[in-house]
Amino acid sequence: MNRNTKVIIGVGMVIVLLLLFLPIVPVTYTTTVPKQEKVLKPYEVTEQKSRLLLHDKPTVKAGHYIYYRVYIDVSDKKNNVVKGYVEETAGYDINFYVFDQKGFMAWKSENPATPYVEAKRVKYYEFSFVPDHTDYYYFVLDNGYSWFTNKVPEMEATWYYEVTITKYKEVTETRYVKVNKTKRVSIIELILGG
Repeated sequence: MNRNTKVIIGVGMVIVLLLLFLPIVPVTYTTTVPKQEKVLKPYEVTEQKSRLLLHDKPTVKAGHYIYYRVYIDVSDKKNNVVKGYVEETAGYDINFYVFDQKGFMAWKSENPATPYVEAKRVKYYEFSFVPDHTDYYYFVLDNGYSWFTNKVPEMEATWYYEVTITKYKEVTETRYVKVNKTKRVSIIELILGG
């Protein structure tokens, strides 16, 4: 073999080796990659709320009563309680009751009724009760037992309750998604399954 033939064979071998080992063939494959994204996640919080139901200082005439009708909706609320006070400011005393609507109608008709609050002939009285259902509640200042003396009670009532509300916070989550990728492989890798 002459020198030219050896060179041609050598160059040919180099070309064959390059073809075998250089990555020249495109191959598509599927892989899983992490992807981060911001999402809104719900969470619940319990908040304390209060609402002033009434604050007044009326004159209750002798032999009469007055009442305040207040609607309390306890649905979707927890730990409901109404707190307040009654103070007879003229130095006398007064009867005080709290009824739901059914109880008030019975009491008004002089039928038996169970009040949520009952305080007889009080000068100062702090009260609290649990409104156990959605209804109209009646706060009654009763001066029916007095023949001559008007009364001037000051009264306040506040409703306290808790509500659960849904809030949202932004968090970063990692998801894994499938993507198609292409890489170049050599003929040898292709043959060997690499």
